[in-house]
Amino acid sequence: MTSIALSSPLFFFLLSGLIGLVVLLFFLRPPVLNRLMPSNLIWKRILGSSRAINERWRWWLSLLLSMLIAACLLFAAFRPVTNGQTDDRSLIIFDNAPSMGALTKDGTSRFNVAKDSLMGYLNSLSKDMQVMLVDTQRQITTPSFGSISQATKTLESLNVGSSLDPLVPSQVGTINVSRKFIYTDGVMIGSVPEDFTVVSVFQPVPNVGITQLSFAAVPSNTQQRQAFIEVVNGGSESQVIEVALTQTKSRLVTRQVELAPYEKLTQIFDVTDFESGPVKASVVSNMDLFNADDVAFGYITAKRQVRVGLVSNNSESKMLTLLGLMPRVVLTSLTYPDYQGLEADKLQFDALVFDGVSVDRKPPIPAIFFGVNSANWSDIPTVPIRSSQLSVETGAIHPVLRNIPMTDLLIESGIVFQPVDGIDPLLTTEGEGVLAVAVPGAVKNILLGFDLDKSNLALLADFPIFLSNSITWLVDEPPILNSKPGTIRLPGDITKVYRIDGVDVPLWFADGSAYFHTRETGLFTGFSSNGPLRVSVSQLDRRFSDINKSNLPSLELSKNFVDPVLNGYSLSFLIGAVTLILLMADWYLYHRRIIQ
Repeated sequence: MTSIALSSPLFFFLLSGLIGLVVLLFFLRPPVLNRLMPSNLIWKRILGSSRAINERWRWWLSLLLSMLIAACLLFAAFRPVTNGQTDDRSLIIFDNAPSMGALTKDGTSRFNVAKDSLMGYLNSLSKDMQVMLVDTQRQITTPSFGSISQATKTLESLNVGSSLDPLVPSQVGTINVSRKFIYTDGVMIGSVPEDFTVVSVFQPVPNVGITQLSFAAVPSNTQQRQAFIEVVNGGSESQVIEVALTQTKSRLVTRQVELAPYEKLTQIFDVTDFESGPVKASVVSNMDLFNADDVAFGYITAKRQVRVGLVSNNSESKMLTLLGLMPRVVLTSLTYPDYQGLEADKLQFDALVFDGVSVDRKPPIPAIFFGVNSANWSDIPTVPIRSSQLSVETGAIHPVLRNIPMTDLLIESGIVFQPVDGIDPLLTTEGEGVLAVAVPGAVKNILLGFDLDKSNLALLADFPIFLSNSITWLVDEPPILNSKPGTIRLPGDITKVYRIDGVDVPLWFADGSAYFHTRETGLFTGFSSNGPLRVSVSQLDRRFSDINKSNLPSLELSKNFVDPVLNGYSLSFLIGAVTLILLMADWYLYHRRIIQ
């Protein structure tokens, strides 16, 4: 329903016109009724009126009541506005920024204190009041005016958000209502407009948190790794805290440090004994009242030595020389009978390379196969090459072929693989098909359908790079994406994302990218045809830990909010009540023959 200002010319015009219409109706005379009656009744009436006092006041009283009723109806219908502000609507901004998750000294979070206070205010309003509730984390996507019950349900659905940049729609500032409130701790929301009443839930409390976590090799010794952890004291009291770095129960390092008020301190840990994989950093304090910044996650992805087993019956294989020259590779040469004689649990290798030998079962560890004649265990259909010489094209987007054109590769004979879902083609040839494929999964494989002796691959300058890329793709930790909570953007070829505990995370796709949302910190893994992608989600921004930077008065000093306007009843509601009273008075006076 529209509202109108009391001082506006339009309202004055409508009110004047309505009152003028009422007066005009009162001046209308009803038609004369012709009646036959005895003359003595007429004379009695004349004698009675001549003795009565002038009773014109009855007419004026009736006119006054009618004008008041008409004016009240107009007031109630157009929701009167005073000083440009509507009286029967209330605008409330509710701050649910991360700092609102801090606990107060009685153990209740600032968020819940604000929520309880706002709930009490809503319960004090008259039922006809319209309320617009806006949150600073945009969990309410389309705020609008609604009933108190709707606002209560919306408030119950709100949670503490993760964005460090609170946002309120700009159009909120243009809404003209007489009641504007903001419930906040004043930490992240910044300055508040002067026409808003601020309800402060701020209370300074102790807090320590992690603001940085990274891993690096020592320049003088590439085999030694260090972890860098930055911790901060966001409170006004000194604290003794324990900093811990955990990978497994047996791989754990801890240290106690003392932090002065608002001090930032960097600690360096020796994590040489840690393996490649996820690591959790944490801080523990008995005084801490904000737990959301106490944990951070990361991955160690050190370039380690790779144990490679070369399975070949050719003692003069060119592969033996090339693999032996690679600085990361620790090479062991095996004949095929030697390989067959080893049990699965005795294969102490990170990867296997098969050169010109047929394998009847899939190895339990990543492997490269040169000269595949058939691979029944791979479920990939194959057919022989028909041509005597083939020129090859590459699928350059795959990590195995990074920086490798292979434009001069020629192949004499072998097999081609039929296209299968979930298998990535590496080398193709026009008219024949796929000559090499990469098989992703928990145990990766690379299959080439030709022998080195039946091609010039071993003579190309690209071959050592191809071997190095292949081993890296097979055994190294996947790339890492560091992000903060919220909506996280991933490459468009990601098809699945799992939390570290194995829970499937919902994905959506837009503009060639994949997205998922999380409000919590943790470790995630995305899967694509190019292999997995590690995602470390931690809130390491210093602003996240500065929960005491507020200019608002403390919770103990701020008074509980009490609605100062009309004891919770809107002006429209009261005008409606007055209209009802006037109608009842008019009805009573008319039926008592006091007015006519």
